Amino acid sequence: MNLKTILKTIIAACVILAACSSFALADTDIRPALTLSYSTEPEVLMPGDTGTLTITMQKNAYIANAAIEGNEVIEILGESYTDVGLVGPGDALELTFNIKAKDDAPNGVHFLDLELAGGSTTYDFNSRIPIKIDDRDLKLIISNLPSTLMNEVSSVSVEVVNRRPNEVTNVIVSPEGEGMVFSPSEVFIGAIPAGNKSTATFTLNTMYSGEQASDVSFAVSYFNGDNFHNGEKITKEVDITGQHSLIFTSIETEKSGNRYTVSGDLNNFGTTDAKNVIVSIPKSDAVVPVQPYAKYFIGTLEADDFSSFELSAQVLSDNASSIPVLIEFRDPNNAYISIEEDIEIDGQISFAGDSDKESSSPVAIWVVAGIVAIAVIALIGYSWKKRRDEEKTDQEENSEFPEE
Repeated sequence: MNLKTILKTIIAACVILAACSSFALADTDIRPALTLSYSTEPEVLMPGDTGTLTITMQKNAYIANAAIEGNEVIEILGESYTDVGLVGPGDALELTFNIKAKDDAPNGVHFLDLELAGGSTTYDFNSRIPIKIDDRDLKLIISNLPSTLMNEVSSVSVEVVNRRPNEVTNVIVSPEGEGMVFSPSEVFIGAIPAGNKSTATFTLNTMYSGEQASDVSFAVSYFNGDNFHNGEKITKEVDITGQHSLIFTSIETEKSGNRYTVSGDLNNFGTTDAKNVIVSIPKSDAVVPVQPYAKYFIGTLEADDFSSFELSAQVLSDNASSIPVLIEFRDPNNAYISIEEDIEIDGQISFAGDSDKESSSPVAIWVVAGIVAIAVIALIGYSWKKRRDEEKTDQEENSEFPEE
């Protein structure tokens, strides 16, 4: 074999090897390893919830059809995908499926079967997608509501605990109670992450509640994904005593004719501060306020504190046995509140009559003053006359016995 023949043989062998290598590379490119990832919204379903399952595919492949099958726990809402198309190198393709957990779905992880049909040059692909179901609800805890309430403005806090393994959103707490007023009427908390808690604080006004037993309730609502839920409702029974939290002590009354001066201490026996406190005597047919203390401004009266005051009044009726005192203040939410208490007055009133009789009293005073003045003048005149008579007598005696 000559050298020319050997060279032709080597060249032919190289051409064959190159062709085989090209076929091998082409075959590797059209049969890639497909990468899948998935997510659900919400992350964990509750029984009866609907959600969205998102499948993300990456790498170079052609997908003809995509389908997912439900089971006895989870329903698939909607149709499968057909003629999905090519997922190119570096691209990502998302497929979404609407799913629903049945009302009696048990807690746990339940699997859905995903089936992907490839084209003529791509393998078919099957995968199992896990879906979590958990029926745990939010829990409410009342932290500072006593079993006995006065007629006062107090503060109540409710802790909302998210026991679920996923975040919940749009959390709202609503109070309810007979014979009482809550402020605000509901509290918006918003989102609570898994395993966390938030607090809703309310002002509870029982100032105008009668003596009674009443149920106080708090309810919570929220969203798990796009699913609305009415959560736990907690109820506690309380007794309302009918006793006001602002109490008078050390009361003293001073009487001058039909005028009274009332003084003492106003005590805040409640649990919250009273702001802009004013005590006054309201005008009526029997009692009218007079100066110098028709009204008395106390200001802020903190819980467990007291302040002195003094009021002046004129009593126009001989049947009056007490003087009304009006207490006005603002609660921690700046709401206006007023209550009225009666202060007993001791003994009988020296009734001066109506305004006409009252106006005649200065005349009587002037008459008495005139009488006194006349008496004084008469006494002075009598003394002067007596002294003059004594001087005259002395002069006459001296004239009868002249000096020798």
